[in-house]
Amino acid sequence: MNLKAVRRKPGRPRAIPEVLIPKVLSLYEEGLGYRAVARELREEGVSVNWSTIRRIVKGRTGSGDLRQ
Repeated sequence: MNLKAVRRKPGRPRAIPEVLIPKVLSLYEEGLGYRAVARELREEGVSVNWSTIRRIVKGRTGSGDLRQ
């Protein structure tokens, strides 16, 4: 067996993959609420809480950049 050590970034891992953030924002902009967006993701197999969706939405500006 060839086992390679995988290096992780320090800190807590992301609640959802970075590639799903644009999907979260688009669902929210379509008019779905935090809980409905979380429900949609859970139906696709991504375990996420509505508070995570709220944090993602509130943490982004209109241009898509993270607030400082």
